[in-house]
Amino acid sequence: MHATPSKRDARYDRVRDRVTVAVTVHGDDGVSVETEMVLEPGQLELHYAQLGRLIECRDRYGRTGGWA
Repeated sequence: MHATPSKRDARYDRVRDRVTVAVTVHGDDGVSVETEMVLEPGQLELHYAQLGRLIECRDRYGRTGGWA
C-alpha cells in the first residue's frame, strides 16, 4: 500500500492551524481511495525541511542519480 499526492492544491485551515493535502491511497489489491493527509504545524515544518533537503540532493546528483 502507498499514497500519492493528488493534483489539487493543499489547503491551510487557519481556524484549526493545520494543512490538508489531498492524496490517493493505492491498495495492494488495486483499489484506490481518495482522502486527505492532515499536517499539524510541527509536521508541516518537518516535511518542509525534509522535502527541501531532498530537492537539494536531487539537484546536486541529478534526477536519475542515486540520491537519498
